[in-house]
Amino acid sequence: MTMLETLREKNPGLPFYSVYDPEFRPFGKVIKDFDASALIETCEKAAVMPQAGVNYVPDMPELEALTESFAAVKHQLRGEGHTQIGVCWGYNSTLQCLEYHRASEHNIAVSDVVLLLAAQQDMEGNDLPAGKVVGFYCPKGTTIEVYATSLHYAPCQVDDNGFRCIVILPRGTNHDLECEKPDTLEGKILWAKDKWLIAHAEAPEAQKGAYVGIHGENYVVKY
Repeated sequence: MTMLETLREKNPGLPFYSVYDPEFRPFGKVIKDFDASALIETCEKAAVMPQAGVNYVPDMPELEALTESFAAVKHQLRGEGHTQIGVCWGYNSTLQCLEYHRASEHNIAVSDVVLLLAAQQDMEGNDLPAGKVVGFYCPKGTTIEVYATSLHYAPCQVDDNGFRCIVILPRGTNHDLECEKPDTLEGKILWAKDKWLIAHAEAPEAQKGAYVGIHGENYVVKY
């Protein structure tokens, strides 16, 4: 049984596809001609697994120090835009939150991962109705673009070893805000620079003041 078949069998309440399936097209695309080997090798060494939980750094010096790889990311993936290369890694199996940015995000799967995604177009104000989340299996070594209109958050693991995922965004994204949030509808969910976030009521972020906008099941990915 393939990993995708296993995920479908063990998570019957959650639609599951591969990022190589047509169902991924509204959310993003696979980048098939990008050499991420040096980034993956360095990330496996630099992103030391935590005891528990998830770590995220918006820019990892070890990755950005790879001169040729950084230039390729900036030129080929980001079109010469301001670029940061970060990493999300650790242990996670639960949806918890969803976020979006004003620009696409590129992910490089350093291990097999699952992405739980939803469409920003399905939001009603700052709320996402139940049943709008879709799971996508992304095999190790795959580089993808996740469109700005795709709600996403920390990847989920597919085995007990946890996960690692390189996260490429415009420089400054996900850093702390420097000003007061705007007094607008969308301002209520502004969580960091270029980061709008909604939480499930069960998520730790909700206890920290994040807007509870995910309604329905707080999906737990079983493998």
